[in-house]
Formats: sequence, C-alpha cells, structure tokens
Amino acid sequence: MKFSVFTDMLGTETFEQALQVAAELGFASIDLRASLDGDTIDTISLEKARELKTQIDQSGLQVNSVSSWAVNTCSFSGPPKYDSHDEGHHEQMNQVLERLFDLADIFEAPLVRVYSLHRPEGFDEWTEERKEAEYRYNAAVMRRHAEHAQRRNKIIVVENEPPTLSSTATELGILARYADHPHLKINWDILNGWRAGEYPTVEAYEHVKGYIWQTHLKGAYRQPNSVHAKHPFGQFGNFAIAGQDDYDHGPVMQAIALHDPQAVMTIDTHYPSLDVRDKVGEIEVMRRSKQFFEGTVAGVMSHE
Repeated sequence: MKFSVFTDMLGTETFEQALQVAAELGFASIDLRASLDGDTIDTISLEKARELKTQIDQSGLQVNSVSSWAVNTCSFSGPPKYDSHDEGHHEQMNQVLERLFDLADIFEAPLVRVYSLHRPEGFDEWTEERKEAEYRYNAAVMRRHAEHAQRRNKIIVVENEPPTLSSTATELGILARYADHPHLKINWDILNGWRAGEYPTVEAYEHVKGYIWQTHLKGAYRQPNSVHAKHPFGQFGNFAIAGQDDYDHGPVMQAIALHDPQAVMTIDTHYPSLDVRDKVGEIEVMRRSKQFFEGTVAGVMSHE
C-alpha cells in the first residue's frame, strides 16, 4: 500500500511547484486531475502532457492515475448532460477513453478514474426489479469500457459519486460483481458514501473488499443534531481536515490496508470546500492529512 496526492490540492501557482511540494511532503506517487499549468486532464494536449512528464521524471515522482471528469459527466444539479440509453453517448465516451489512455501512456499511469452512468430521477423509489435492470445495464456499459481498457493495458477505476448509479459502497460492489472484469476496479471515495446516505463502516466495506485499487481520503463534519434512529451515525455535513473531524477513519482504513493492500490511498483534501476554520493553507492541510492517515494504518502496514 502507498499514499498518493492530487497535485491540484496543494495550492501552488505552477505544476512544477506542486511536484516540489509533493516530494518535500514525502509522497512518491501523484494523481493528475487539474491545475496542470492552466489545463485539466480533460483539456491538456498530448504534447503538453509530454512536457509535464519530463518535469515529473525530474522530480522523481510516479503518476498513479489520470482522473477525468469527462466520462459520464456528473450533474449535481439540474438534468443529466446525456441520455444513459443513447448508444451515441457510449461511443463518444469510448473516444474520450481512447484519449485518456493515450495520456495514461504518456504519464505511465496504470489507472484512469471514471464515473458510471447517472442516477435516474426518482431511482430510489423504483421497484426492485426495475432497479436491478438498470444496475445490470450500467454494468454492461462499464464492462465494455473495461474491455477497451484491457486492450490498452490500463485499468479503469470507478469512483462513487452521489449523482451516479454507484453512489455508495453497496452500489460499487454491485457494479464490480455484475461487470466482472479484471480491468474494472473501484476507486472508493469513502466519505462520498456518507454524502450519499451510507455511513462508511467496515460492514459497508465488505461490499467492495477485494475490488479496491484506489481510495480518495478526506475528512468530514456531521450535520449538527443529525444523530437519530434513522441515522445513528448522523448525516454528512461538510468536508473537514481528517483527524480533527467527525468520522472515525481508523476501522475502515485498517480493513483496507489488511485486505486490499494493492489500493493506493490518494489524499484529496477538498480544500476549496473546507469550513473556514479548516482553511489553514493547502500545504499545511495536506501535511496534517498525510500524517494522520499514515498513522491510522501504521500498525497494519508494519506487519505486511
């Protein structure tokens, strides 16, 4: 198991500075998403990517993943941006993935982060039979993308986002089992499950155990006065600095370290969304987060 960092969460003016800070903080691995000297993974040219790769090589760092917002783009408000049952959309995503795999080749990154299909309006009130059919359709589409990844010698890691059909650990597990493909794995954003209404317990982890190739790590506060019979752990309130927040990271982190040692633990502080009391500087928040998360799994990793 190793820890990684999103370079766009370091608050630096240039990508070269982000690499320097990541190395100084003791990271050996990075994840690429945004703040790529004016570009994101979804806008950067292949030529510019090669220039940045030279900087990465000079820094001694390795790229764990390229993280895209363009595959089945999430809509957090308003109608979805595409029709899940439009074959033209899936073909377009195939073309987007081809470019992402080209970038992953340039950056020598084994993983490409994607989203599954969007969650239809009113989905939670559908009949179980109708839900099952949509889960299987989602898995069939994502399996096709996994087959594409296999041809390019890459792995797609599907992240749980509330607007998608894989919003929780339970739904990520359904997707992984139904797709049943070695090049489709899971990027479990642990606290995103809480945002979607599933408190991330070790029991929730059982749904994704063995499928996790990456996690996204951050902290969270619960909503005040939200602990009651329906929500015994309370409801998600806002992102926070891990280690001084309201989520007990230890049990789940240790379970992942023990049962999914291949998982890369990527720290994604969500600094722009932190409560004002937690905005003590991007680098300081990352330093505290890294120290905390490494401490939660130190005992497990020492016995590997």
